[in-house]
Amino acid sequence: MRAPRTDYAAFAAGRGHVVLYRPGQPNHCPGCGASQWLVGRATAECGRCATAIPIISPAVPGIFTEGQN
Repeated sequence: MRAPRTDYAAFAAGRGHVVLYRPGQPNHCPGCGASQWLVGRATAECGRCATAIPIISPAVPGIFTEGQN
């Protein structure tokens, strides 16, 4: 038996405001306002206060992608 498909767009829309790291753009930490980042594969961590936020993923449609309503 297959698991039901998850509608990630509806899931993300129901969560409200989500802070995301956007490569190539100025990003300020939601915790301390700094702009120095340690960037990994899935998250970026603030170099000053260690707040971690997910990186926007254009490779996976429906999960943290731009242009969704």
